[in-house]
Amino acid sequence: MSLLNRASAVLGDHDRGMFYIGGGVHLLVLVLLVSSFKGAQEVGWSSYQDPMGRLTFSYPESWGSPDIGTNSGFGNRARAWRFPNLPGLGGELALLQGRVTLDVQAFGGLYDPIALEVFPDDLQRQVIASLPPVTPQNFCALLGAPDHLPSALTLPPAVRGPARDLDHVRNGSPRVVRCEAQGSVLIFDKEATFETPAASARQHIFGAVRFLPAPYSAATLVRALNTRPSDQDLATLVRVVQSFVTRN
Repeated sequence: MSLLNRASAVLGDHDRGMFYIGGGVHLLVLVLLVSSFKGAQEVGWSSYQDPMGRLTFSYPESWGSPDIGTNSGFGNRARAWRFPNLPGLGGELALLQGRVTLDVQAFGGLYDPIALEVFPDDLQRQVIASLPPVTPQNFCALLGAPDHLPSALTLPPAVRGPARDLDHVRNGSPRVVRCEAQGSVLIFDKEATFETPAASARQHIFGAVRFLPAPYSAATLVRALNTRPSDQDLATLVRVVQSFVTRN
């Protein structure tokens, strides 16, 4: 298809007629108009591409330029990016390999790789072995479960109590507000209690998870606020993880 015909499909017959009048100058104007039109579809969004050209994703410009996230390149976090202007807790985009985990204790502390660091490596492996792995099929059930260690008999007695305590971090009296699939992405919003010795507060932990084929396992983006997220908040997270493209 010629450039003129491609532009006609975008701009319509009325605009197409205008470009038949002139020659090369009008064709140049046509190219500029089409480029401008395409750019207008992405107003307010930017694209990130890693220096090796192995992955790309889109993100709202209002979040700020992505920077290296927590534990990027460590454990199951193949890569992680943080966004400096994103309010609330969490908000890191994580590309995972192997075990699927969630930031901000969305499934309690035992499924948060950073929270799990309270245990030495050998005990971490034992705790992880006692947990059901996260899959698209059991995701919503695990999200709403108040206890992810129905049987902790495989753990050393001295570890069982601390493991259960960590499981309850930001997971007190969980209530699933929303958990559903949108295409290849699971979107969720959960209300739970976060307790400290000095205070207790209900929070909304919400995000989007896209399960990926090997060598990766998932792309995740999880946030936490004291108020319920808007539909636009959730739609934005879905769009970011849907835009993720990896090249092996």
